[in-house]
Amino acid sequence: MQPSVLTRVLCRADLMRGQITLLKVLYERDEPIGRGELAEKLRGELHQDPERSLTGVLGAFGKRINATNDIPGSPGTKTFIKRERINGETHYSLRPEAREAIKNVPRLIEKFDEPWSDLLEPDTKIKVSDLYPTSE
Repeated sequence: MQPSVLTRVLCRADLMRGQITLLKVLYERDEPIGRGELAEKLRGELHQDPERSLTGVLGAFGKRINATNDIPGSPGTKTFIKRERINGETHYSLRPEAREAIKNVPRLIEKFDEPWSDLLEPDTKIKVSDLYPTSE
């Protein structure tokens, strides 16, 4: 899928804490990350059941993707995130076109530079009015 379409997914509504932290972790990694490690990174300090919380974050992001007008069908997170089995565990990595889409949203990149503790604050989000692409 074209990065410009994926950029519209990012810019169509407020981006909430879980989606920001998910995208940050995947964006900053060159290698796939295991599900357990990803869950702990995103929610280990905040949630009694990080795996369940990760499932919720992925589900919410999938709904965001599927509710975007330019996305055909209901592909969910696979438009942004590649899933693969490595040594019996599910691993996640950002697709190249998703990485390009993120680069097109300056406010999201700026948010990634904030301290991790600030990103985990309950009211963390980027308002839709601040989400605009640099190019289409």
